[in-house]
Amino acid sequence: MACHGGLNSIRFALYQEFPMLAKRSITLTATALLPEPVLRREDIANSLLARDVLADAQRQAEQMLVLEQQKADLVHQQALASFWENANAFLAELQVQREVLQQQAMAAVEELLSESLRHLLDDTTLAERARALVKNLAASQLNEAVATLSVHPDMAEPVAEWLADSRFAQYWQLKRDASLTTERLRLSDANGAFDIDWATLRNGLAGRDSSA
Repeated sequence: MACHGGLNSIRFALYQEFPMLAKRSITLTATALLPEPVLRREDIANSLLARDVLADAQRQAEQMLVLEQQKADLVHQQALASFWENANAFLAELQVQREVLQQQAMAAVEELLSESLRHLLDDTTLAERARALVKNLAASQLNEAVATLSVHPDMAEPVAEWLADSRFAQYWQLKRDASLTTERLRLSDANGAFDIDWATLRNGLAGRDSSA
């Protein structure tokens, strides 16, 4: 008995000196235990599946975005091409209209100039017409050759004045011919005769056919 009491005294003293050596116990009831694992296999599988679904959805969304962007670019290019096609057609039509207007304007200007020139030619004197006829006749002759220049007596003086200062003074002999009209000259030589009249020259200078 004395020995047993001594052991108890030693244990009591140790417990007081080193309280961490005291025996402790925890009682666990059946309800305190977890009925199943914290993360079930099904939950992990579902989580992985959900991640794959989200990744696939994101890829599809990105693909759809790319397709929509391509469609938008195509629509933009088609609209731009249509715009330039219409613009080019419009510009081409404007160019045609511009050319037509230019041609009409040029024709109107030429007609106005021709009409003005005709009035000027119609207002010339007989002497001026005579000099114009003999100048034109001389311009058509490439070489100096002996010939007879026949004129109406009323045109003889201005023609003689011009002929005296020309390169044909020594080759052309002036002849007064009352059978010729006052607005006609005739140059004749061994090869034949060539006539020139004011009406033909006037129409040529005014840009009008001699038959007009």
